[in-house]
Amino acid sequence: MKIDNKDISFVLQGPVSASKGRVQKEGVTKQNILSIRKLFPGSEIILSTWKGQDTAGLDVDKLILLDDPGQNSVFNDGEEKKLNNNRQLYSSHQGLRAVNTRYATKVRTDNIINGRGFVELFELFSSAPRDPEFTYLDNRIVTSSTFFISSHIGQPVYFHKSDLFDFGETQDLLKIWHDSLVPELYFKKQPGYKSRHPATEQFLCLHWISKLMDQKLPINTKAGDDANLGPEFWEKFITNNLIICEPHKMGLDVTDRFYKRGNIALEYDLDDWKYAAGLAGKPMDKKRLKRAFKVIEGRLLRKIIRI
Repeated sequence: MKIDNKDISFVLQGPVSASKGRVQKEGVTKQNILSIRKLFPGSEIILSTWKGQDTAGLDVDKLILLDDPGQNSVFNDGEEKKLNNNRQLYSSHQGLRAVNTRYATKVRTDNIINGRGFVELFELFSSAPRDPEFTYLDNRIVTSSTFFISSHIGQPVYFHKSDLFDFGETQDLLKIWHDSLVPELYFKKQPGYKSRHPATEQFLCLHWISKLMDQKLPINTKAGDDANLGPEFWEKFITNNLIICEPHKMGLDVTDRFYKRGNIALEYDLDDWKYAAGLAGKPMDKKRLKRAFKVIEGRLLRKIIRI
């Protein structure tokens, strides 16, 4: 299967300008647009951003200027934390609604498309065998390994899907980036060494999975909490609905804001995904060894240090 450029739309979502609390590379949105034009001639580019943003000189096919829905609130043990999940959801959904092509790419305005690897991955693996019991999307979605965390302090982490980038059939992206905003959420941290409240990636991911499954999926802690779906569910969901790949292999520049992120050894990547999907042998390299060490270390520390 080969996908024609004219069958792909790119939705760039988010602010064009840097803002307080959000450092953004100067001119990054324009760089992204120019790169897409060069790599994907004939593809449509849609910019979904906020009213009042400086969009002058940006060569896009559709410009969507939105009212800001504001931040959503998460209460961690009673302490309110303001997040931008609803801004991301709303700008992504409105941009995807404007897509008329079969395939779409959702990418942040502060990232840069610098290759065609994600399309090639979809062409190569989207038709790989799937288990109907764990298939919730019409086709697989290509997503980034960035922040796609597998464990924390020796315990598995579920639903920590990266929210930076998605590529696949437009109807599937609309299921992920749907029109329901995240409500106020309340979490109570569990006892234990370095116990953490759920990460924003986790409850954002469960927000759309729960809609697909038409059931509430509660989560209260970052590690070891499978939302009552069982410890095997998440890996089966990943292999049947996603394709995970490192950004540099798939053609995504996450820019220097995310280059030096921590815990890269704990991020799922393409080799992990192929092994879990039964398409390749078990990977053994420095990353996997470092990950194994961190898991063993975490388990020992949790036994030794009880808080």
